[in-house]
Amino acid sequence: LALTELPSGITSIGDNAFYNCTNLSLTELPSSITSIEDFTFCNCPNLVLTELPSSITSIGNNAFYNCTNLSLTELPSGITNIGENAFRNCTNLVITELPSGITYIYDGAFYNCTNLSLTELPYGVNGILAEAFAYCTNLSLTELPSSIWYIKEGAFYNCTNLSLTELPSRITSIVDATFYGCTNLSLTELPSGITGHIGWHAFEGCSKLALTKLPSGITSIGGEAFSS
Repeated sequence: LALTELPSGITSIGDNAFYNCTNLSLTELPSSITSIEDFTFCNCPNLVLTELPSSITSIGNNAFYNCTNLSLTELPSGITNIGENAFRNCTNLVITELPSGITYIYDGAFYNCTNLSLTELPYGVNGILAEAFAYCTNLSLTELPSSIWYIKEGAFYNCTNLSLTELPSRITSIVDATFYGCTNLSLTELPSGITGHIGWHAFEGCSKLALTKLPSGITSIGGEAFSS
């Protein structure tokens, strides 16, 4: 299948519709589409979209997984949901901001998007789930919105350009491998509300970490948590 365009009257494309269509080379989608469903374009390495229709409000799980030539520079402002692994391994994705309606960044959503260049996340994001930004080596966030209250395992794994100096005050735990390999992370303190356990490998390899004390509520520290 080597389609380069779709009929303009299409209003929906179902789950798995173009799964593993390795020669699919669409350059645009019909303007009437409002969502991209689960696995719709999964493993379509020749998909070369540079923009999505402004009508789209949701991107499903694994929707663009392994679309290595997808080169979006922005997402439609009306999007409120980006599913698990939605853009996993989209190494040419170069978006610099997320829509303001996003509240969660789900598991693996931008995993290995090595050219992702976000400089900030929208206020209103409440949680960043497991491996959401793992291996996003160009991610250069300097702060996180104060609305965030949890960050899950490996969320920023090996984000070597992440240069946060503080974490949102609402965060109460640091779980396994959250900031593993973040060599430019330069936190000077952790939120005072963090209690209990600091996870395994949580800050391993964070050579610029400048903490002088830990919150008093911490009761255990996992293996290699601060190993260099």
